[in-house]
Amino acid sequence: MSSKKEEIKINKANLQKKLNNYTEKVVLETIEDLLKRPEFKDICTCEQCLLDIASYALNRLPAKYIASSQGELRTRVTEFENQVQVDVISTVTRAIEIVSRDPRHQG
Repeated sequence: MSSKKEEIKINKANLQKKLNNYTEKVVLETIEDLLKRPEFKDICTCEQCLLDIASYALNRLPAKYIASSQGELRTRVTEFENQVQVDVISTVTRAIEIVSRDPRHQG
């Protein structure tokens, strides 16, 4: 006799499309903002370096997943209350420094 649990099939692909790591969005926005600063004018912005910077930062920051725009609003409020932005800026700055010292890009 099969249990109901065995019959459940989840549409994982559909769920994955609807889940968003809010930290990823904040990190990418922060990278863009920081790289506009004069002190980072000589930093390589090729795709490989940008991916390395983002990966470094995202691997050191907690993920914050949201599933709706209402969730995004709540996350933004929490972000400012908890000063997550300070951690993101610090971590992204460190990532830029590390990646720029030893870039993996071609050329």
